Amino acid sequence: MSASRHVLLGGHGVVGRETARALRARGHDPVTVGRRPVTEGDGSSVVADLLDGDDVRRALRGADVAYLVAGLPYSTRTWREQWPTVVRHAARAALDEGVHLVHLDNVYAYGPVDGPMTEETPLRPTSRKGAVRAEALGQLDALRSRGLTVTTARSADFYGPGAATSAFQGFVVDRVVAGKRPTWLLDADQPHSLTYTPDVGDALAVLGTDERARGRTWHVPTAPPLTGREWGELAGVAPDRMSVMSLATLRLGALVAPAARETLELTYQSTAPYVFDSSRASRELGLTATPASVGVAATLEHARAVAR
Repeated sequence: MSASRHVLLGGHGVVGRETARALRARGHDPVTVGRRPVTEGDGSSVVADLLDGDDVRRALRGADVAYLVAGLPYSTRTWREQWPTVVRHAARAALDEGVHLVHLDNVYAYGPVDGPMTEETPLRPTSRKGAVRAEALGQLDALRSRGLTVTTARSADFYGPGAATSAFQGFVVDRVVAGKRPTWLLDADQPHSLTYTPDVGDALAVLGTDERARGRTWHVPTAPPLTGREWGELAGVAPDRMSVMSLATLRLGALVAPAARETLELTYQSTAPYVFDSSRASRELGLTATPASVGVAATLEHARAVAR
């Protein structure tokens, strides 16, 4: 077993669990950091608040690699208030302690893109949440110039076993399991990339341990995009059984539902091709994505087991 120490900042979520699994498979014994200890059998943990800089520094003392995989409630206000602080504390602690920081990001900072998203796509956010993400990336760049080693992993929308906050989980998988008609947002005929959460964990474990990946930005391995109807078909939904939520319905829902309100500024992701290119990770690191058919089957199986 390697003597290096790997720490998962905010590792209680699905990505943290998948990263811990992948690190253990590579011979490491990762430590999960969060506001509560992990449950028995889930490995080592440290209780700390990522909004407290001293807590984060203590958690990273003696570490070799830290993985910032924390998730926040899907609220622009919460993101504005907390995400820059979380990133700042993680980055400064990593710099002070000489720790390699692996940072999980999403695609919001890209804004609308004409063509496939790649690692070279410029950051041009048009949403408030995208602006928050871009600000955090600026913090990391500033500390990189002072000696911080940071590797960024970027993912498309999530799906996978236990990915409770995934829109695909809530609107398609859970509805299929419950015998209800599934729903796609705005346009079910546009291609839309989805990243499988076990692939995220596998990729993060490689990015934290492979010197070839160090200090660069990578797109997590993601299967070729499918249309909403094609994703539904993999879940056993006939194309004509996929309900499509209109913009008018979304706006009406935004009057009473916070999640719908938070989604409005990102509707561009659902009205045009949302294509995530991860070929660099495949070409240079040998990472491959799980086929969509396999991922959807595993996600459905997990959801059915939970529902029993």
